Amino acid sequence: MGKGLAKATLYGKLNLAEYKGAANFGFIYETSTTKNDFWNIGDRVVLTDGREYRYAKSSAACVSGQGCEFTVVGVNAYTAAGVSQAAGDTQVTIPVSAHSAFGQNDESLRGGYVVIYDGVGNDVQFRSIIGNDATAADVAFVVYLDGPLTEAVTVGTSAIEAFQNPYAGLRTGTSASLPKAGVPAVKVTAALTYFWVQTAGPCWVAPQGTVITKQIGCCWRHDGSLAPATDGIDAAAAQHANVASQYAGYTLEGNYAGIGPLFMLKG
Repeated sequence: MGKGLAKATLYGKLNLAEYKGAANFGFIYETSTTKNDFWNIGDRVVLTDGREYRYAKSSAACVSGQGCEFTVVGVNAYTAAGVSQAAGDTQVTIPVSAHSAFGQNDESLRGGYVVIYDGVGNDVQFRSIIGNDATAADVAFVVYLDGPLTEAVTVGTSAIEAFQNPYAGLRTGTSASLPKAGVPAVKVTAALTYFWVQTAGPCWVAPQGTVITKQIGCCWRHDGSLAPATDGIDAAAAQHANVASQYAGYTLEGNYAGIGPLFMLKG
């Protein structure tokens, strides 16, 4: 896999093949254990009705109709820079630290992020990773950035943190402490599967019985279902311990007791 930036595609009448005037969004509902070469993990697609999706990879099964959670962890914690870099350079060396082995231009790193602390003031340089050199575990290695450094990286003062692409490991789980990425477009049966996860727009998400008429704002629960945002605030609510503070969106039509609800997911 080569280096490169993530894609964001807005599909409309001019750049999507149509059949008898109807747009074909069928690729959104495909899953595969083989990566589609046209897409990279984290690539974003916006459909004509406002639904937004990200290309993702599973770390375990994902249930359609429930939110799936981010599971990847950072590449390395705050670590002093071991290699200097001049302003204008488009690469940086991740210092010797505890991290996994990565292949060249690893799909889980591409679309990740680097934070470079200057060590003097409160300034940071935040860049996306577009590629990397292959590396064994726990050694220094080079990552390539989406733009040049505006300040030098200096051994002795600078420090670096790095993060993998957050969409490189999604699953349906039961942790209230892990943020939800969105709703899988289709059922994902196993780990290491490529699929599309919806991050915004109209959708259906499993509601708790407390999602009733006029309680329109909802937060994610630990299992990827929805509860009124007030359930995460009211300690007396039966759901309190399982409702995260992460806002999911609001109901458009219906409620738990009637039809739907049709839900507006807010990315």
